[in-house]
Amino acid sequence: ASGDPKAVFEIGSRYAEGRGVSKDLKEAARFYTQAADAGFAPAQFRIGSFFEKGLGVERDASKAKTFYQMAAEQGNASAMHNLAVLYAMGAAGPADNDSAAEWFTKAAEFGVKDSQYNLGILAAKGLGTKQSLEDSYKWFALAAKAGDKDAATKRDEIANAMRPEQLAKARAAADLW
Repeated sequence: ASGDPKAVFEIGSRYAEGRGVSKDLKEAARFYTQAADAGFAPAQFRIGSFFEKGLGVERDASKAKTFYQMAAEQGNASAMHNLAVLYAMGAAGPADNDSAAEWFTKAAEFGVKDSQYNLGILAAKGLGTKQSLEDSYKWFALAAKAGDKDAATKRDEIANAMRPEQLAKARAAADLW
């Protein structure tokens, strides 16, 4: 009743999951938006996801990006990753690989393996970052270490394209992580 953002978020979660109330994504979105507007990062991430997927609200990539940006700037690693994906896909305007690489890097530093994988792709192609097989190998190796089987395959493909001294340097960078 006092508008505490954590409590408002919890009510939204209960509507989203149907815990103690009937599942109602429109009501969930209403409560998430209220908590998000109060600056609560988990709510900003959640309502961003609702706008990205069209859950309880009309799908709107621009609004998703805005809410992800707010949550990402507060350190929400999942929002960082999702924001980077929107930038890379050009979901809310033209593709922006520089911004995608920036946000993938921030999320990867928090250990988000999907961001690490995506950085491996960007570094291999030189999109949004300098082209570097060593960096590509490092990011794929880190994602593989976290259990991503596709990253392990990509890491090995990159390793086969590298000179021995490059591979040794890349392995050392991954090990230092």
